Amino acid sequence: MASKMKVRATDYVETEHGPIYNFFYSFWTHVLQLMGTNVLILVFNIPAMILAYVMSLYMLPRLSSFFELNNFIAFMKENGITGEATLFNEITGEDAAVQLYFYVIVFCVVFLISSCLVCIGPFQAGFSQIYRNCRRQSGIFFFPDLKEGIKGNWKQSLAASLISLVVTFVSLFAIGFYLNQGTKIGSFLGAFFIAFFFVFMLLQNIVYQIMVSRELKLGQIYRNAFLFFLMNFGPCLAMIAVMIIFLIIIPFAMILNTSYMTLGLFVFIYGFFMIAFIQYLLAFFTGGLLHKYMPAPKQDDEEGEESEENEEAESNDIDNDE
Repeated sequence: MASKMKVRATDYVETEHGPIYNFFYSFWTHVLQLMGTNVLILVFNIPAMILAYVMSLYMLPRLSSFFELNNFIAFMKENGITGEATLFNEITGEDAAVQLYFYVIVFCVVFLISSCLVCIGPFQAGFSQIYRNCRRQSGIFFFPDLKEGIKGNWKQSLAASLISLVVTFVSLFAIGFYLNQGTKIGSFLGAFFIAFFFVFMLLQNIVYQIMVSRELKLGQIYRNAFLFFLMNFGPCLAMIAVMIIFLIIIPFAMILNTSYMTLGLFVFIYGFFMIAFIQYLLAFFTGGLLHKYMPAPKQDDEEGEESEENEEAESNDIDNDE
């Protein structure tokens, strides 16, 4: 949706330094606003965190029997990896295993929220509005931008968050169901749904950026996001790899090392910085795709003021089906 304030219509600002420099320059320029966004992502998504917590408790044992609480505790005790000597804390035995299981659940919750798979859609649209203006290097009016993103896209964003919730649940259930069959076809289908899960994770982030940048029907938004993935298969796989590294591998390693120093570092990094960093990286990446495949209408006025992005936006759809 178009902003009422002066905001560039250009989704990607080209400079002689290139996109990598542009990304880090724009991130550093707005680092305080983005850190504030990171905090608000966690605060505003508290209801989504509760839902993600329940989903994690339900889905983990279905992904693997190892994550049933009793099996998890028994495994930890049998292999001697609980206790003060290995967990670097003062809790030992079964209590340490329960604590470690709780950390795994916390990891799952943070992952689901930061990846936009489980979130409150209208708030995520507001954050995406901030990312959009940041990548356009237009200056950020933090709360007005947040409010505008929520108000202008709440219906579509709410629908998108519900779609994401259903797809995430079904994908995780299918992964657990097929992998636990122990057959070749089951392993193949399980691997397919794992790949689908991560592709959808990327598409969902792209969807929110298209939503706040172009006025299209929700079906067109998802279709264009999928076409972006197909037409930029290699770069999109790279973005998925980045998400896996920074939203799964690194936080999981930090949580499993249950020293209080490491946990404190985890809380600081992901509470104030990393979630917004990854989401803005994906927003910046999406801006380049929009610039390439769905350029905004050219501005004809002398002062170069912002043209209303909803004018003739339907014609920007890749499929040109309107």
